[in-house]
Amino acid sequence: MSGDRQADRQSGLALVLTLLTISFLVAVTVRLMITVDRQITVATVQSEQVRLDGMVLAGLNLARAALAADQQENTFDSSHDAWGTLDPDRLSSLTGEVTLRVAVSDLGGRLQVNALGSGAKEEYRQIWLRFLLSGRFAVAGADEAEDLLDALADWIDEDDEERHGGAEAAYYQGLSPPYSCRNGPLSTMEELLLVKGMTRAILFGDAEHEGLIDYITVAGDNGAVNLNAAPLPVLEALSPEMTPKLAQELIDFREDRQHVKLLAQPGWYREVSGFPAAIEFSNDLLVVAGQYFEVRVTAAFHQFSRTGTGILFRGEDGRQTLLSWKPE
Repeated sequence: MSGDRQADRQSGLALVLTLLTISFLVAVTVRLMITVDRQITVATVQSEQVRLDGMVLAGLNLARAALAADQQENTFDSSHDAWGTLDPDRLSSLTGEVTLRVAVSDLGGRLQVNALGSGAKEEYRQIWLRFLLSGRFAVAGADEAEDLLDALADWIDEDDEERHGGAEAAYYQGLSPPYSCRNGPLSTMEELLLVKGMTRAILFGDAEHEGLIDYITVAGDNGAVNLNAAPLPVLEALSPEMTPKLAQELIDFREDRQHVKLLAQPGWYREVSGFPAAIEFSNDLLVVAGQYFEVRVTAAFHQFSRTGTGILFRGEDGRQTLLSWKPE
């Protein structure tokens, strides 16, 4: 009997060891499967990201090609041009399962921050004042608007002479933490938040106001405004007599394809039916061709997506320079 009990004990111990071994192997296998599954997922994500990055760059090159082709076709720019009509449905025939969206914006219609330096014309400053005081932005009144323009001009110009409401190196060095005044052109929109008087509410908007960011640019410094691309708040600021209604009539006119040929000359606003003869825009400031363009490309496939945003400079000789490129 003792021999049988000994054998039973050994069999039971062997069974327990076998079960423990099996449990250990199952745990290791499950762990390995989880690790492999994660690695496969990571590899899939990386593979799709690489693929989508390639598609985003392809979208950028497509925009560049459209801008080059348009420059060969005519000497002015409008939303009717090839770069302004890159339809996602038409692009799908080229990209297959990947959804590609390419949006090109003519920055020439925006107000140029870097044109507010020491060489700025008083007429251009007045346009900025009307723009800031339109009621759309978180600017309290004329004094705040004047001071903000002074501060922007001081930030941009190379001297250390402080304007009435502006600020130079001494002011910025007295802050905590201190930093230097640029004394040169701004390179990014976010840099505006370093300028005295500029707030996030003014730049980006708040619950009650729009932000400046959609209507201004750090690209360019000659103060030119492309009448064919200017948004409504900029159009409204071009003259003291302008109203939102008149600005919208200009937009409606230029978006009508039958008026495309008229957009070749900056005086086309005179062709708008009922436009007041007393309103005269400055010929020195108006243009109809853009030099700086924002290109935003998004490529998406199932749950994956990649986006890139860049600023392109297109010279009169047709040469293009990618000034910035920011993948997201």
